[in-house]
Amino acid sequence: MIDGTPRILIIRLSAVGDVVRTLPALHVLRDAYPEARIDWAVEPKAADIVRGHPGLDRVLAFRRGEGGIKGFQAFRAFCRQVRDGHYDIVFDFHGILKSGIVAWFSRAGRRFGFAPPRAKELSWLLSNRRVKLPALPVNRVEENLLLCEALVPRPELVEAVIHVPPGVQEEVNDFFETALDGGKLVVAMHVPVDRPEKQWPIEHFATLGDSLIADGRFEVLLTWGPGQFGAVEEVAGRMRRKPILAPAMPGLKHYAWLVYRSDLYFGCDTGPMHIAWAMGTPVVAVFGATDPTRHAPYHRPHVVLQSEVVAAHGQREIAPDEWVSPEAAYDACVGLIAERGK
Repeated sequence: MIDGTPRILIIRLSAVGDVVRTLPALHVLRDAYPEARIDWAVEPKAADIVRGHPGLDRVLAFRRGEGGIKGFQAFRAFCRQVRDGHYDIVFDFHGILKSGIVAWFSRAGRRFGFAPPRAKELSWLLSNRRVKLPALPVNRVEENLLLCEALVPRPELVEAVIHVPPGVQEEVNDFFETALDGGKLVVAMHVPVDRPEKQWPIEHFATLGDSLIADGRFEVLLTWGPGQFGAVEEVAGRMRRKPILAPAMPGLKHYAWLVYRSDLYFGCDTGPMHIAWAMGTPVVAVFGATDPTRHAPYHRPHVVLQSEVVAAHGQREIAPDEWVSPEAAYDACVGLIAERGK
């Protein structure tokens, strides 16, 4: 502690959606300690979510090595960087061995972490303040806020802010003005999902896209990330009507402003879905085997779709006819738009 001001480190290294869901905890800590130095340890893939955030003083980006000796050396150098921060308080929101080691290397007097089973890989042994979560499942945002409550009370209003610089806003605004019909509502539809048990069938996306465009009120904007353009091309190729293909996004801040400018977001349980709710965009999310209680968008308005058959599957492969139908998805999209008065 320097001049009575605490130094606080947040550890949430990845993934994109989990970093987004830790943002409300940052706001709680900043409200409680307006003069504190608050830093965030994160991996580069998700660093755009927190970079430039008004509540942060510094972002520590851990760049993994190539594995083996180089990987070990990179991790050791990062731990030394954390140690040199002279932190008084550390919050390990990740709860794995790697994040636990980073917390331990900080030498902070108070290292807050989850107790098992939320904490994995013996990471709880490296914390000296452990928070036991309720037996019943709660949203991941709520879990993070419960960890904060070990130190500070929760405020009435829980926020999540992704800082988007004016220059990035202007680039995305130019795309909307030139590529989209200003008289129609834009549905940002994110097709690709990394895990098969989360992937709504490609043919369902195509059917839903056609239905929305045929409605006459909507334009469908197919979004994608690095290495995912093939899935977007496949959906567009299956559609009878022409969607708009989003350009390559230089970073997550561009994506955040793209969904902010959209009137509705539709997609699966992915990082882009969490970016959408953080930006205040209404969300319709179709869930596979993951639990909506834990992973649904935190802020409303949103609609979660999950068939009872899929919910009972666990991690096994799901047949296309077992998912929520494109017709049900269309009704949910139109209903949420109507609820918003658009």
